[in-house]
Amino acid sequence: MKVTNVVLALALSGFPAAAQEAHHDCPQMTGSNEAHAAMNKSGVPDEQRSQYLNGEGMGFAKDAELNHYPGPRHVLDIADKLGLSPDQLAATRALLDDVHTKAQALGKQLLAREDELEALFREQHADADKVRQLTAEIANLQGQLRALHLTAHVRERALLSAEQVTKYDALRTYVPGDSPAPMHHH
Repeated sequence: MKVTNVVLALALSGFPAAAQEAHHDCPQMTGSNEAHAAMNKSGVPDEQRSQYLNGEGMGFAKDAELNHYPGPRHVLDIADKLGLSPDQLAATRALLDDVHTKAQALGKQLLAREDELEALFREQHADADKVRQLTAEIANLQGQLRALHLTAHVRERALLSAEQVTKYDALRTYVPGDSPAPMHHH
């Protein structure tokens, strides 16, 4: 477990290169080993690993984003265009900080479980019960993360007026192929 902690500490302190070096005695990996080089200890790609450690949204809130529930990060990006009041601005910043802190903590736990799972197999200690337990914990943490990011959009929408939500939808740049769903008025 010690190695994992060192790697997490390195990754958190912004030295992704150092975190990778710890695992590869021979950086000149070529050919079929390249896919392996992209992985850290567990089967989590480096890019995804850093997203978990940085508390990023990772597309977890797409359902909200495309259906008129703005996200706090993007609301702050266009705060001036949305005409946010000082209160709305402060509440949005506080919401983003809260989500970011909680997402980082969940991300660290999730990666620790992923590393434990990998170690079970690497050390030939895997048995069905342990595997079931760890994969259930990983799934639970992923569920908590997704809920955290989605509820942030619910909480953000409550801070905005209907006009601001409509303006947000118009201003927000969507991934090509994605467009906001039509707003249903009940």
